[in-house]
Amino acid sequence: MDDPIWHALPVDARRLVDERLAAGRRVQAVKAIRDASPEPLPGIRACMDVIADRMTELGLLPNGPTLLRD
Repeated sequence: MDDPIWHALPVDARRLVDERLAAGRRVQAVKAIRDASPEPLPGIRACMDVIADRMTELGLLPNGPTLLRD
C-alpha cells in the first residue's frame, strides 16, 4: 500500500488497524490511525481513505473502496 499516512504508522499500529478492520470496527481503526500518527494528525476523510484502501488490500471490501466514500 502506497500511502504516506499508512507508512508513517508504527508496525504495531498497522497491526492494530488490521485487527480492527478484520473485526468490522472501522471507527476504532480510524482512532488507531489518528492516535499513532505524528502531528499534524490526518483528518477523518484522509483516515477513511486509508481504511478503504487497506480493506481492499486485505480483501474485506468485495466491491472496492467506494463503499466507504460519499
